[in-house]
Amino acid sequence: MALHERGDIDGALTAAEQVIADSPQFGEAHAYLGNTLVTRKRRFADGVAALDRAVATLPDDPTVRYTSGWCREFIANELARPKRQHQAVDGDAEAFYAAARSEFLIALTLAPDDQVQGDIEDMLNVIASATGEPWDLGEYERVPPRPR
Repeated sequence: MALHERGDIDGALTAAEQVIADSPQFGEAHAYLGNTLVTRKRRFADGVAALDRAVATLPDDPTVRYTSGWCREFIANELARPKRQHQAVDGDAEAFYAAARSEFLIALTLAPDDQVQGDIEDMLNVIASATGEPWDLGEYERVPPRPR
């Protein structure tokens, strides 16, 4: 992360790949790799594959699910309104919006903290605006608030 913060994205990706080679079950490293490949390198197919590994490794982590959903919405937006070159990916904007929505709805069932929950709901609203499909139809069960 220090490499990323200093702007050495290639170095950070290399470090994440080494961490994954040493510890393949380190789901957060897969999530970082996927997120960075999608958003910084526009390697959409490679990023989605890394995000899928992160979710497979940490299926009950709301932050990993949020990251996976956020990146899928990023891809959907780019497919709907292309701006720059990117690696080809299987699927169209509609499919990626649906996949993002699914990840976000799952994340909401996993007791995210208040900040992540708000971010998830904001992103669901973005998707609803883009697709015209509302998301809050009682399709998920909210976790009761944690005592403070």
